[in-house]
Amino acid sequence: MRIAIVGSGFAGSILARILAIQGHRVQLLDRQRHPRFALGESSTPLAAICLERLAARYELDDLHALAAWGRWRERLPHLRRGLKRGFTFYGHSPGKPFANGPANERRLLVAASPDDSIADTHWLREDVDHHLAVQAGAAGVEILEEVELSGVDRRGDGWHLTGTHHGQPIHFEADLLIDASGPGGFLARHLPIPRVETEPHTTLVFGHFEGMADFAEVAGGTNFPQGPYPDEQAAVHHILEEGWMYVLPFDHGTVSAGFVIAEDRTREKLASLSPDQAWQRLLDRYPTLRDQFAPARPARPIGKIPHLQHRLAQAAGDGWALLPHAYCFFSPLFSTGIAWSLLAVERLSLLLEQGTPDLQRYGDLLSLEADHIQKLVAGAYATMGDFDRFAAGSLLYFAAASFAEASQRLLPGPADGWAWSGFLGSTDPVIREMLSRIQESGFEEKIQQIIAPRNLAGLADPARNRLYPVDLKPLIEGAGLLGLTAEEIRIPRLRGGLALT
Repeated sequence: MRIAIVGSGFAGSILARILAIQGHRVQLLDRQRHPRFALGESSTPLAAICLERLAARYELDDLHALAAWGRWRERLPHLRRGLKRGFTFYGHSPGKPFANGPANERRLLVAASPDDSIADTHWLREDVDHHLAVQAGAAGVEILEEVELSGVDRRGDGWHLTGTHHGQPIHFEADLLIDASGPGGFLARHLPIPRVETEPHTTLVFGHFEGMADFAEVAGGTNFPQGPYPDEQAAVHHILEEGWMYVLPFDHGTVSAGFVIAEDRTREKLASLSPDQAWQRLLDRYPTLRDQFAPARPARPIGKIPHLQHRLAQAAGDGWALLPHAYCFFSPLFSTGIAWSLLAVERLSLLLEQGTPDLQRYGDLLSLEADHIQKLVAGAYATMGDFDRFAAGSLLYFAAASFAEASQRLLPGPADGWAWSGFLGSTDPVIREMLSRIQESGFEEKIQQIIAPRNLAGLADPARNRLYPVDLKPLIEGAGLLGLTAEEIRIPRLRGGLALT
């Protein structure tokens, strides 16, 4: 089959490489040239599982290395990355220094790995995407960069694409067209795919920085009860009155940081400001963050995306398909992007192994998952003004993610594979019912009972003081939730013997 993939980010390049291995003729087209900057940098255990499945099925050793920090550092040391031991959350109040007491009332840590060697990673996309594009070319993919596509026509059962390359006219023929180019991408502009209104509405102000101070140092005098990992070896989330800020540290000293602003009045004020002015305006509202970034210098120009969220009405049609980021995006909260994209790559790869792909099934499942992710994200944003409610609500995500990981590590896969099980429990009626309860009054007081049917990680245990390590004991005690016995759980099928969330 002749397949054209538009967009050579990590997902487009991995998919192109796999399809070439399967024997398809694949063209990978991009309007830019590698290496280039890209957002979407924080991976998760569900992404690692998917990478490991793809690596095993298609004998791609580099994907296996990318799935864990220790393997990555050993086998692909030239690709820059960051150590991610878990998710760290701090609750801030505008105009006041960060403060936390012995009860840990403004802090939440959820571990994703028991040690560094099998930990998750922050991807420096500039390096990772370039590497994966090169590997796709080595597998036989025809790669053409700096292409400006201007038209697409349906001709019989195929597609005719036209455009220019360095000013010269070009054209391509394809039986299947896949858009991996991100929001507002090629197919969104050229096919009549309606847009769908999405919430929350957010603005992103972001950059890469060098020389940032340590958070615990600038927050001197506050309490940091010992957690399951060093606080800043994580995806750090600062929960603010008008949204939140992420900070992702890389091993070479650079950090990726961004404000995701949901409050409408603040978004309106930011609209007239330059990215640098917007960045400083937001820092100035939070003294501890201002002090942390005071010595930092931008490693690249600060950017601003006025409308971060987007969604199209369809993810697939006759002879075409969108990868998740081209189809929809809500928020970087909970780091869902890499895992969901890899899952879509796995599904399309499996479908194309079977011949004519069932793109209707692919599109319908992406739509169901988008609804599920939107409910999860919107529910979390609705609680950001109250850190107690936010900390409780976030456990819905961690319960769903850890249950999915444990299931995929310990249980035999469905007949059609784990790729079709539904991201983050979107096809699980128990998890869907759990998520619906985030709107209940006083739900934070009921959270332990709400998540109990899928809680394999000891979440919402008051004795843990909002500090959740990777712990085998609650997994063994909850074996029945997976339909297993405690002895079966003890079989060492998990990463390093342990892995949750």
